[in-house]
Amino acid sequence: MTAPDHSTSGFDSNTRGLAVLAVAVVVGLLLLLNAGNGGAADQVATNGSGDGGEVTDSTIDVSGLGDDDDESVDESTTTTPDQTTTSSVPETTDTRPPNQVKVLVLNGCGSACPGVAGTTSASIGETGFVMQQAGNASARPATTVVYFAESYQADAEAVAAVMGKAPDVVEAMPSTSPGPGAENANVVVVLGADTPPASGN
Repeated sequence: MTAPDHSTSGFDSNTRGLAVLAVAVVVGLLLLLNAGNGGAADQVATNGSGDGGEVTDSTIDVSGLGDDDDESVDESTTTTPDQTTTSSVPETTDTRPPNQVKVLVLNGCGSACPGVAGTTSASIGETGFVMQQAGNASARPATTVVYFAESYQADAEAVAAVMGKAPDVVEAMPSTSPGPGAENANVVVVLGADTPPASGN
């Protein structure tokens, strides 16, 4: 009777144990690798989302700044026409046609300059003003004065310009009449002592 061979069965057991151990090691390594890769993937995913968030935020900021710049340009463009419109001033003309303005010339320099009222009246009349009969003033001003009735200031300045005088010689009509016929005139010129003698005198 032959005894059973225990060495063969023992070898099989050892082989199986080693195989199981090898499989366990391989499975463990795979798990470790997967766990490591998963962590790395999580980190990449986390970092990626973080980076993506930052890029998205910076993109929004840049577009926001771009919108503000565009609005600034629009506002400046809108403001420019308004300023141009505001700065434009309509021209107004207060003067009447000369043929609607009655002008009286009075001699205020007396015998020192005879005939000047007549010659000055004729000179002004050549520009179209309606001239009244020239006469003598009741006062003797040192310089020529051009008086105007109410609302005739611009017309009086036009008469002064015809005479070569500046607008500062123009004044409102005084309460005391400057001479005969002044009440019927719109503009009264009183020639002062600064008036040169009439031509031919």
